[in-house]
Amino acid sequence: MSLDDLGWDARWADAAHAAPGDAADADALVPARVIIEHRGAYEATDGTATLWAELPGRTYYDAKDKRELPAVGDWVLLAAADAARSGGGAALVRHVLPRRSLLVRQAAGAKTAPQPIAANVDVGFIVTSANADLNPRRIERYLVVLAEGGVRPVIVLSKADLAAAPADLVAELAAIAPGVDVAVTSASRGDADALRAHLGRGVTGVLIGSSGVGKSTLLNLLIGRDVMSTRPVREHDDRGRHTTTRRELFSLPGGAVLIDTPGMRELSLWGEDDEAAEFLDIETLAEQCRFADCGHQAEPGCAVREAAEGGGLDPARLASYHKLGAELAAEERRRDAAARAEEKRRGKVAQRGLRARLRDKGRKD
Repeated sequence: MSLDDLGWDARWADAAHAAPGDAADADALVPARVIIEHRGAYEATDGTATLWAELPGRTYYDAKDKRELPAVGDWVLLAAADAARSGGGAALVRHVLPRRSLLVRQAAGAKTAPQPIAANVDVGFIVTSANADLNPRRIERYLVVLAEGGVRPVIVLSKADLAAAPADLVAELAAIAPGVDVAVTSASRGDADALRAHLGRGVTGVLIGSSGVGKSTLLNLLIGRDVMSTRPVREHDDRGRHTTTRRELFSLPGGAVLIDTPGMRELSLWGEDDEAAEFLDIETLAEQCRFADCGHQAEPGCAVREAAEGGGLDPARLASYHKLGAELAAEERRRDAAARAEEKRRGKVAQRGLRARLRDKGRKD
């Protein structure tokens, strides 16, 4: 593939020229795109070969969080790429070019930390299958993540051959996300044209969704060969089983690239803004509320609550709106507390260092 097929364009070239460093360094740096992330190391492609790349020095350990490190989909500038290409060692990641988009979730576990999903994505495919997996509330969460990351969403209904009435499911999905395209696919029938329509040359897509919804099967279909293993869902509960274990970028015939991601049973949000972008129907109703700062709870003259009670708005959607809003607010409070704790820790470290220097100076005097 060429760099253009991978998504390289004039704007990326301008960003590369603007990267810090002298002209001699710039001439020796090679642009490449991260396709697989390892702990402190990466696999990246420059369009001609896959290169092993590492971070210099203590960059990995000194990063404030993982958002400061390369992620799958990032464009990087590599030093010593020729040596890496010939098997003479690893290339060094000198720069990560400024991102156009970044999908982030709250990392699994109790620790408050962001976990990048993919960078520089144009379109995010929320894959849900036409079986018991279809969960409107989970889809809303994915929509919030894409909105926060600046990525255009498309809902993909996979395994449409399993549905007695696919049109009814499409209508249900359209109600969850007004204005969002719904692509109907069936890998068993070799039908993914509705998804291909969103993947032109230079476009980067990402597949997100639960285990077993058919992400890897769709990827294999789009590529035209089996690059990812697949497993059937469990018969007794229609629940999927993990087959994808890491995020990985693949090139597609025609010049687009697609990032496959592991299935996510739980999706905790890591948002900097509110969730209004994916609840435009509620926000539109809110313009008719008596109070501009109406919380749509117990305030008088609340048009949103009246719509939910009168049948104009699904009460479950309003409940999800409140739940996601509360979760984002709680996450913001946790981040603030973690930031204060880190600032306090750094202050103590600085004080210990200062006391040590003063002791050393006293001994010398």
